[in-house]
Amino acid sequence: MNKKVNVLKRLFQLFKRKSPQQNLKSAPLLIIKKTADHDTIKEYNSIEEAIADLEKDPNVSLDKIEHLKLSVKMLKDKSSIKIKNGELI
Repeated sequence: MNKKVNVLKRLFQLFKRKSPQQNLKSAPLLIIKKTADHDTIKEYNSIEEAIADLEKDPNVSLDKIEHLKLSVKMLKDKSSIKIKNGELI
């Protein structure tokens, strides 16, 4: 009888509606470093803020910024990503 109750509980949890807040997972804070020197570390609250700052930097090409924007757009719906040697896998 106990197994049946557990199965029913799991099925109920699987099909019950969740509020949008329950579906959201917290994302880690991104810290983007320009160099290894601690004086030049910049912290951003969002990727959009980091991209806006990069757009102002004359050392970053427009092609790289557009590639970054496209990558961010593709990743928005993913729940996890893998990065190896600075490249998305």
